[in-house]
Amino acid sequence: MSDRETIYEELLEDWCDALVKLQITERKEEFLYGGIICPNCARIHGRCGDAIYPMMEEYKRKKDRKYLDCAKLLFQWTEKNMVHSDGSIQNDTNSDWKGITVFYVIQLGEALYHYGEFLDEETREQWKARFFHSAEYLKSNIWKIGGNINYPVTCSHAMAVAWELSKDESYRKMAEELSDYAVDHLTEHGILYGEGKPKEMVSKKGCRPVDLGYNVEESLPALSACAQILGRQKLLEEVKKAMLVHLEFMLPDGAWDNSWGTRNNKWSYWGSRTSDGCEDGYGRFASEYPEFAEAVYRNTMLLKTCTYNGLLYGGPMYQKAGEMPCVHHTICHAKALASLIHNGHPVYTTSMVRLPREQQEQIRYFPDMHVNLLRSGDFYATVSDYDVEYSKAGHATGGTVTLLYHKKLGPIFAAGMNRYYLVEPNNMQFFRKNSIICTTPRLEWNGFSSMEDKEAIVKTQRACDDEILDRQACIVWVQGKLKDEEGRGERAIWPDTSIFFYSSYLSTY
Repeated sequence: MSDRETIYEELLEDWCDALVKLQITERKEEFLYGGIICPNCARIHGRCGDAIYPMMEEYKRKKDRKYLDCAKLLFQWTEKNMVHSDGSIQNDTNSDWKGITVFYVIQLGEALYHYGEFLDEETREQWKARFFHSAEYLKSNIWKIGGNINYPVTCSHAMAVAWELSKDESYRKMAEELSDYAVDHLTEHGILYGEGKPKEMVSKKGCRPVDLGYNVEESLPALSACAQILGRQKLLEEVKKAMLVHLEFMLPDGAWDNSWGTRNNKWSYWGSRTSDGCEDGYGRFASEYPEFAEAVYRNTMLLKTCTYNGLLYGGPMYQKAGEMPCVHHTICHAKALASLIHNGHPVYTTSMVRLPREQQEQIRYFPDMHVNLLRSGDFYATVSDYDVEYSKAGHATGGTVTLLYHKKLGPIFAAGMNRYYLVEPNNMQFFRKNSIICTTPRLEWNGFSSMEDKEAIVKTQRACDDEILDRQACIVWVQGKLKDEEGRGERAIWPDTSIFFYSSYLSTY
């Protein structure tokens, strides 16, 4: 087999082996026994039970008892520590958020459907009882839970799996209702919106709340799975069109450019912190779209590059910086990889296929988010004046160049949060060995910055008609004000000169 055929299996095995080693088996207390300890957070994450599905896939392939034992212990740890009497499952021992019941139900149901034959009768009945109890909780409460669009969208997958296991039409009806709701949240350009508070908001600039990371790694893959399970061809076509549009944000090295998204606080370059990954979602349509197969391969190669000693780090520089990996990344992304392998998607392209961003025109504008993707030779840049705010100082706006990338050098700079803090303390990583600074290029004076101006005006221009400039160059004109994260600043600095006007120039030179 070629390297492209073996990378997926090898990486999943590395991840599962590392997780097995981190499982607590020597201490028998119920709050410890069977949990997976996190090297970075020095705790057991409440969602470690999500590793049941990849462990069962690995057991099916390798027939090594350690994977089956790991899965069974994870189930028992979750039962004793995370489950409520109503069937819901909480996010962590110190968090009462129950929305993640969706993800536990999906992976447990898929494990039962695909690998139930490997379980003894007692274990299989325990898993089925938990699955349907929690599925009933979701069916009755998903509209009450709240949260972002990813919860009702992924719940469509959970309900589809429940129908697949039971043939109870009430589950199918709910799956159809939720998936129709998802399609209603696709903009006219095919962008899924709803990652905001509230989900239906429209900003002053007419933008919708969108997060690229959650869309490509969680919501769209779940929607595609739901459509295939239910055999809804029209829904499948809608999902494929959306996935094509979202793919325009993949960089040549397989990274997802979420430098502008509402939940930028959880952007980890290769994807998002607590979502599952793009592999299975894009893999489902790889036979139709060679660029989907190529996207799966390149993203998986990036995940492999960011993996050390069997654990996925939060980005390419974490390990060199001396930071430990949060085990959450490995647990979540192992699920998508396991599903890709199980479903046998034909992602083994034999020749290099160009991604959309490698063949885009000089300027690609997304009016739904006020984001411009620029290309000049081997240079790629993202410029954002997106004015939807999810969390205070969460992402740069104001016509900021949020990403500059070179095809040979990789990322030159990338915008993180304007001010890094733990928006979700249980789901974000605290840097223990490095100081935290804002890496976003900006104009700044005395606490006021160009990247905080939600009202900035951005215009772009190709330089192809200007004989003086490089014909492949892109010019960006920005007019705005220096503001603080509260949106103040018009008169906080020199009253008559607080308005700034500048241009950026992207060229092949």
